[in-house]
Amino acid sequence: MVYHSSFVDDEGITKACGCPLLPLKSHIKGPAPISDKETDIVDEAISFFRANVFFRNFDIKSSADKLLIYLTFYINVALKRLEGCRTLAGGTKTIINLGLEDIPVPGEAGFPFSGLFPLPQSDDEAELFRDYLKQIREETSGRLLSVAYRPNGTPNKWWIAFAKRKFMNIIVPQH
Repeated sequence: MVYHSSFVDDEGITKACGCPLLPLKSHIKGPAPISDKETDIVDEAISFFRANVFFRNFDIKSSADKLLIYLTFYINVALKRLEGCRTLAGGTKTIINLGLEDIPVPGEAGFPFSGLFPLPQSDDEAELFRDYLKQIREETSGRLLSVAYRPNGTPNKWWIAFAKRKFMNIIVPQH
């Protein structure tokens, strides 16, 4: 059974493209509010990743599940890039380069879940969503490095091995 997000109450939470801009435990600049909770959506995505990546279908129970799906896919992409990096330093460089890539939003070429997220109603909404995705991807990348590599800087095979999985049968492009 798929693990779902616990962030089901999105009352008072700003949304963009049908996705809640959930608070993050982050010092990275962006539109996300600062979380005062012990866990956030990034923690959930990382902790549920190794179970959720096996599923081809994902039954959406809340709008936060859309964000969980996006982050699971992003972690899959990041692990695919980290697959050939034998050191934490190499992995960090690879993740920084991934963060510099353009981030498509619904309606743009390269957005992986066109049917899941509604199109932005304005350029401002598209930019807000793009900025949020950039912030959450950066935060996810930093936390992912801490689990994908051991304290001595060598790859954690119990994480890197999941780069071979295809989440929801989506093929991750090679770079």
